[in-house]
Amino acid sequence: MNDESSGETTYRTSQLQRGLALASAASLLLVATLRVTGDRPLWELSFVSFALTAGLLLPATGYGLRARIRVSEQAIRKTRPLWNDNTVRFSEVRRAHLPLTEEGLWLYTDSDESPDLTVEAQSFERFDELACQVIRRLPSGVEVSDPADRLDGYPCGDEATRRSNQT
Repeated sequence: MNDESSGETTYRTSQLQRGLALASAASLLLVATLRVTGDRPLWELSFVSFALTAGLLLPATGYGLRARIRVSEQAIRKTRPLWNDNTVRFSEVRRAHLPLTEEGLWLYTDSDESPDLTVEAQSFERFDELACQVIRRLPSGVEVSDPADRLDGYPCGDEATRRSNQT
């Protein structure tokens, strides 16, 4: 989804994540209905087990339906319910990494620290477009490592591919 007025692109969670969230919500609704009606399910449902089940299913539902990544001209912002929002300004990025073991994007503002922002490909829609958009907006001195050469298969154009091959 593009917001032309602000130059910002929004990426929602993937269909898989949204489907799992809806399944979590349906499960929670079923458990709540069984609890309220007093019908005895196959297992004994105490208030504590109901509270624990709800405590696990609500965050999963919220994450699957409400998590977003917004990419603007200056920054990338990851918003998730029940977690702090995470914003990284492109001017502060020192290193970008597309990991070998999983498809994703990790952004570092300090070279020796853990990633300041991670995006997992299976969690967000149109990941290839998102990765290309972020790589294109990074300053020219940023180290981009792509040991699996995934950028070659993304619709980035030659600029992003050249940047990853320079490192």
